Amino acid sequence: MRYKIISYIAAWLAALVATDPTLGLWSLAYLFPLGLFAFFFPAHREEGGWTVLIGVVALYLVHAFFYFRARTTRSSLIWAGLLLALLICNVAGCRAINHLH
Repeated sequence: MRYKIISYIAAWLAALVATDPTLGLWSLAYLFPLGLFAFFFPAHREEGGWTVLIGVVALYLVHAFFYFRARTTRSSLIWAGLLLALLICNVAGCRAINHLH
């Protein structure tokens, strides 16, 4: 379990740093999940809002629930791979939003 927690935190920190390597936007880190929405719906990047933010955060919470409940190495790796895919899409969406401003 310790390795799961460490790898989970490391993946999130790496994604946050990849979004803004200068660390100048850390005050907006709570908006980071909106990047996932921006990645999948690029035409609606500016239409975030609290409903979308809560929905994407809920998606990440559901993922975390299943990731930390995974009992086998195989299922843990599958959930970790899904987290990495989500975070890569999230970083790409955030970078696209940042380039709009």
